[in-house]
Amino acid sequence: MIDGMKGWPILKSGRWGWALWVALALAGCTLPQDQTPPPQAYLLEGGAFPPASVRRPSGKTLLVTVPKAAPGFDSNRIAYTKGPPKLDYYNNHVWSDTPARMLLPILVRAFESTGAFKAVISPPAPALANLRVDVDVIRLQQEFMMQPSRVRLTARIKVVDMKSGHVLATQVFEAVESAPSEDAGGAARAANAAVQKVLGQMVSFTLRAR
Repeated sequence: MIDGMKGWPILKSGRWGWALWVALALAGCTLPQDQTPPPQAYLLEGGAFPPASVRRPSGKTLLVTVPKAAPGFDSNRIAYTKGPPKLDYYNNHVWSDTPARMLLPILVRAFESTGAFKAVISPPAPALANLRVDVDVIRLQQEFMMQPSRVRLTARIKVVDMKSGHVLATQVFEAVESAPSEDAGGAARAANAAVQKVLGQMVSFTLRAR
């Protein structure tokens, strides 16, 4: 009799625990779901790069390192400003990756299109290189200080001789493109036009420095 009484509270407790679990599960099914659409993502592509006129291929291997970005521009957020020094970002629109990382394959493709190098490589390629190109993104922002808004891309390139470690040349390039619309989509299209312009200048600069 005593043994039966000892088992009864355990059975009762288990029954209540099961009921509580079912109630919680049903409550979870009725919780409101987040209906917020995912952010719209944009690419930097750079467009097509016409082959540069090269008198004589160098036979050298060019290493293009992963570009770096200044603070404020080192994330995938699309930046804009209505007046310096304040920098803002779109809430529901982003780059598909950081602009600096998206620039790497564009740079490689642009230098390959010249035919001036035996090979164009990027990390973590193990091959030894003769020249190295470093790019820093100083600014990539949409500016609303005038209408239509404009996108400004400012970037620095450095060409380094890998054998000696000497800097052969360095220069800052900048392009400003009008946005076709006053939103993140317009910023992305203008940014791509600015990338194509700046990279064209960088390629010519590097060919002269090599």
